[in-house]
Amino acid sequence: MAPNPTPLLRDLPAALERAQRAFERGHLQEAIDLLEQVLMLDPDHVEARTMLAVAYARTRRVPQAFEHLEAALEHAPAAFAPRCALGELYLRLGIPDQARPHLARALEVASSPAERAYVQTLLKDDRTRERRRVPRPSFQARFWLLRKLGIGRE
Repeated sequence: MAPNPTPLLRDLPAALERAQRAFERGHLQEAIDLLEQVLMLDPDHVEARTMLAVAYARTRRVPQAFEHLEAALEHAPAAFAPRCALGELYLRLGIPDQARPHLARALEVASSPAERAYVQTLLKDDRTRERRRVPRPSFQARFWLLRKLGIGRE
């Protein structure tokens, strides 16, 4: 049985509230549908883009998550939520070098102790993981594996 389609909404606050409730209940597809409608009403809505990006990330649609977070940051470069979410997404994907600048900037623009504490926890967890992390090869240098194995030295 196919789920009922989400009805079109014309009231932005009501749509955001419904999307938030769906998101909190774990009904991510419903939240995505509602947030897409919010963006049809207001394409520059930073909070809706951020929530949509997190919903996409939780449903493993990472390219869409990046797209919406970057769009949110274009509209509001000093906004905490999209900056922090982008940094956290990079951390969860195992790309700490990309995450750290975003988290540092999120720490700078944090407006409450709770926001600062959240980012500091993410950075602390990253430092803990970094100490345990096995060094990974860099693919920037050509033939890194051959050099490591001692092959091809002149």
